Amino acid sequence: MRKNKHLDKLLCGAFLIAELTLGILLQVLPGRGATLCSYAAVVLACLFAFLLFSHTKCYYFTQAALLATVCADYFLVLRGAEEKLAAMLFFSVTQLCYFARIYFTDTNEKRRTVHALLRVGVPILTLAITLLVLGKNADAVALVSMFYFANLLLNVVFAFLLGEKPPLFAAGLLLFSCCDVFVGLSLIEGYLPLAKGGFIYHLAHPGFNLAWIFYVPSQALLALSLVPARKRK
Repeated sequence: MRKNKHLDKLLCGAFLIAELTLGILLQVLPGRGATLCSYAAVVLACLFAFLLFSHTKCYYFTQAALLATVCADYFLVLRGAEEKLAAMLFFSVTQLCYFARIYFTDTNEKRRTVHALLRVGVPILTLAITLLVLGKNADAVALVSMFYFANLLLNVVFAFLLGEKPPLFAAGLLLFSCCDVFVGLSLIEGYLPLAKGGFIYHLAHPGFNLAWIFYVPSQALLALSLVPARKRK
């Protein structure tokens, strides 16, 4: 038992060091090097999760979410702007898988009922507001992105309400949402103009890859959340 615990600590430590290294490299390397390090960080989190296999819904939904994230970033990171719709569809699958993990591991029946109702109502309301605000500028990418972000925010809220200790899963989702706030700011100019030199403009153009400062640790924490989940089983 002690050997297994020691091995788990070594694997987790090596994984975190590798993710930290990739997170630094993607900020300092130019062009293609940064792109490859970015994608490698996402793939590494997915591969690490395979080492934590357990025959549970929690594991299967998390691994499916990480695989969908790898697919999404293939289109978004490696293929670039031309494949945004495909990327956002896969990211939506990611958040639906995390919803399933939260829903099926929650033992509070009242909260599960509220969760299910909000999971239907909030995305519908979000899409309606998006259509109202953007009007003719509302395209498929914008609508799918808002559907995805509504589900992500619901996941953050209910992951914290779930009360897992340590809160690796909830923290990972929170960092995921922080990343997407800055990704959204960088894309918002395609739909709404920003005043050059303003506060929001500077957040959208920080001069470094701010979104990935949140994104790399988010993927690492989501994969690591399977460690305490496996112990609880």
